[in-house]
Amino acid sequence: MKKTELIFNVISIPVDALMLLLAGVVSFYLRGDFTHVVGPIAFRLDFGEFLSLVYKIIFLLLLTFAAMGLYNLRGTRRLHQELGRVAVGISLGLLVVMLLFFFNQSIFPSRFIILATWALGIILVMAGRLILKLVQLFLFEKNIGLHKLVIIDGGPVNLEVIEQVFKNRRHGYEVTAELNFNEMALERLAVLCESGRVDEILQANSGLSDDVNLQLVQFARNRGIKFSFVPNLFEVQRNIIETESLNGVPVISLKNTPLDGWGKVVKRILDVVAAGFCLVITSPLFLLIYIVIQLDSPGKAIYSAKRGGRYGDFWFYKFRTMYSHLSVGEGYGGSRAEQIRRELWKKNNRGGEQGPFLKVKDDPRVTKFGKFLRRSKLDEIPQFWNVLKGDMSMVGPRAHVLDEVQKYKSRYARMFSIKPGIFGLSQNAQASWPDLPFEEEIRLNILYIENWSLWLDVKTLAKSFWLLFFGSKTKDNY
Repeated sequence: MKKTELIFNVISIPVDALMLLLAGVVSFYLRGDFTHVVGPIAFRLDFGEFLSLVYKIIFLLLLTFAAMGLYNLRGTRRLHQELGRVAVGISLGLLVVMLLFFFNQSIFPSRFIILATWALGIILVMAGRLILKLVQLFLFEKNIGLHKLVIIDGGPVNLEVIEQVFKNRRHGYEVTAELNFNEMALERLAVLCESGRVDEILQANSGLSDDVNLQLVQFARNRGIKFSFVPNLFEVQRNIIETESLNGVPVISLKNTPLDGWGKVVKRILDVVAAGFCLVITSPLFLLIYIVIQLDSPGKAIYSAKRGGRYGDFWFYKFRTMYSHLSVGEGYGGSRAEQIRRELWKKNNRGGEQGPFLKVKDDPRVTKFGKFLRRSKLDEIPQFWNVLKGDMSMVGPRAHVLDEVQKYKSRYARMFSIKPGIFGLSQNAQASWPDLPFEEEIRLNILYIENWSLWLDVKTLAKSFWLLFFGSKTKDNY
């Protein structure tokens, strides 16, 4: 851990305590002002007695925070994960308080104070943590507290996205070297370590042999530095193994996906609630977009076509973004549209003519308004209906055209073990990397399938909507 990180860890303890104390004091005085809402004060508590109780509760909450790892902070941590733990920690701590005091008003006279302290505590502690993070980001810009990172050989993995992430100081890293692994790599690493230019090693070549990886791991352990790696598809799945014993015979199984069983039920509930909410919110836009499409170019405003899904092919809906006579599918441009599409494969930006699916920059088939719809993602609003029908999910792999699916379904059948989604890990990655390689898209989709959780869906949706409304838009037209 960097010295600056240790300092921030120490500082965060009194900051949390101060914010919790402030939440308690504000809640105490709010109680007196809300008698018309929550009723008259039945038991009056002296402020001094109240503070003595608050100190004990704060101590309990700080212990809860420590148990949840909130005082083992790194500059490279994800802030939203930390804030999520804060909310859970305060909820758990105050749950204990409620169990102890809630039904005995002679011990603690106000349920309102407990509930208000819970809400204000989450808000104020998060605010304190956010301020500390902003200070840390300021120091990063001044080259203070950055983790010195060495990246080992990108191999089959394009280093562009890795460099974008780790070379951005907001993430807390300084890339001090990028090395191709060869017989001199360990010597070069040793020199960098001796000069104090290595805190972490990132092995970004998923094609390196196990012997080479063991050498790198041993090197990192011997020098007390962190070792990370970019996994291949099989390694992504290793974290879902389960072991059992059958009459003394050990058996190791690869679990299918956490979406089996109750996971599928929970995900469906989230889909119905989220899609229904999104349809209601976007309904005013629906009519407006429908009219503009009709004025922009002749043809049906809603484009429908078959897509490959979990339970077979299904009818997929979106706002039409192409000229109707140039669109492929039943009731559209026919053989002429198919011929133009085949010609565009020669300009395919995702793997050329042999690529798995077609993606063309400045596609001539797209209308002027269609370019806006694609860039703003508003063309996907009708897909919320696909989610309600059960053909798609809010989060999942992208849905692709049928003839494109045939090119890779046999090789990547795993992607079709769950429903396609409107949003997803690969869709979010393309916001900053429009030319995301297909293999990387597959890796992200497999990662999602093997590691699904309700929290992962919530985080993915939150990030998707953040990128949609506040993220920087690519200048490329796809």
